[in-house]
Amino acid sequence: MSDRPRVLVVEDEWLIAEDVASDLRAAGYPVVGPVSSVAAALRLVEADKVDMALLDVQLNAETSLPIAEILLTRGTPFAFVTGYGRGDLPARFRNCKFVAKPASEAAILTAVADLASLRAKKP
Repeated sequence: MSDRPRVLVVEDEWLIAEDVASDLRAAGYPVVGPVSSVAAALRLVEADKVDMALLDVQLNAETSLPIAEILLTRGTPFAFVTGYGRGDLPARFRNCKFVAKPASEAAILTAVADLASLRAKKP
């Protein structure tokens, strides 16, 4: 069993989702999902299967902001992996970690390592 945190991947573009999940698995991270909807992501979060998350902002006809809200409330680290900028989101989310799309494998793995260090600092 891995001591690495479980990473939820929320992305509506199948190829991007699979690439991110593959990169994470290759680096030894257990991947939750990927999922492409708010409802599917919230089921996993509520089932306590998530230690951290990577969220695309725009998911087909909805946004991942309800997921981000719950993760913030729970103190679960996450990053937005998106083409959106900080100014495009409500003020509450502007200090969250952002990874610009298109994101390289190195950028994804750096973001997850940063999130893991935040998680390790939680009391």
